[in-house]
Amino acid sequence: MPGSSRCAGFLVALLAIVGARSAHAQHEHTSSEFEVFLASEAFSGSGSARRNDDDSWFNADVVIGLSHEQFRVFGEYFITAKEHDLERFQLGFEFVPETTVWLGRFHQPASAWNTEHHHGRYLQTAISRPTIEDWEDQDGIIPQHITGALLESRRPFGNDGGIQFSGGVGASPSLSIDGYEPITLVDNNPGKYGLSFTARLAYLPEYTGTTSMGLLLSHDQVFVRGPAALAALQSHHATLDIHGAYIDWSDAHWRAICTLYYVDAALDGRSRNESFIAGYAQVERQFPHRMTAFGRLENSARMQLSRYIALFDDHSGDIDVALRREVAGLRWDYARRQALSAEYAHATSFSNRADEWRLQWSAAIP
Repeated sequence: MPGSSRCAGFLVALLAIVGARSAHAQHEHTSSEFEVFLASEAFSGSGSARRNDDDSWFNADVVIGLSHEQFRVFGEYFITAKEHDLERFQLGFEFVPETTVWLGRFHQPASAWNTEHHHGRYLQTAISRPTIEDWEDQDGIIPQHITGALLESRRPFGNDGGIQFSGGVGASPSLSIDGYEPITLVDNNPGKYGLSFTARLAYLPEYTGTTSMGLLLSHDQVFVRGPAALAALQSHHATLDIHGAYIDWSDAHWRAICTLYYVDAALDGRSRNESFIAGYAQVERQFPHRMTAFGRLENSARMQLSRYIALFDDHSGDIDVALRREVAGLRWDYARRQALSAEYAHATSFSNRADEWRLQWSAAIP
């Protein structure tokens, strides 16, 4: 893809910096982190079930972080057979403990799923992600990458709990017939970009625990470009207001992730407002021998009536946008930081139903 050679050069430079930092790791105010998440997947489906995220049989997600006293640098570089993209690059300053301001391209915080799992497949128990949480290049219907400023803070609350806040402001993606196109840091950006305001406020029953619950808010001004998208949407821009709530609860053997979004899409014209609801609930249960069973239900209301949602469906018969989806599977963490997963899903789109079968190997290095 355009800019791939520049991305590769940028990644080599970051790796060199990590190596240099590692030589000075004994300095108490300097640290570095480096992880690579790998995944290889086999897919089979009936009823034209294939989606964009199934096209690549192999992917790698390289995560690099540097810290020196109060200064932070963070990068995430995603690689597939078809794609090389600098998904995140952020420069940060921690002006008080556990409160950092970042500048750069980041994942918008008003996503319950992507805030925890990001691009690394190993980080999520299920193979697939909920449709409402899909990335922009996988027919995602909500902007997921913002370029601007991000504030992240975690503060104690009560005896053992905490409050976590993430808020960002910046440029939202533009919208074409191919879907959302966020600003890229390594290539040309021909589109016109509006402002995005996004936030996540979470309560942590245990300050260092994994359980959290909270509210998700986002306001995105999206400009439409290209004659095909303008004709389909009959609007030069859309304003998205997203209100959501989630809970991510876990104990020794169980985990449940439940999220509900209300999305209002205001198009050109006084009476051109559309709204829909989408949500999902995933339950996981750990068993002996490091086996984890999982199931997920996804559902929506009024999506099939939305002109905005119809823009993301290319009417080829593929499952571009799933109105409903049922998922079940099993994951086996058979070795240290390696897992084998199997998943079955039944999806319903605007005019089609399909069955999906997936097998995946995933790992984290080191």
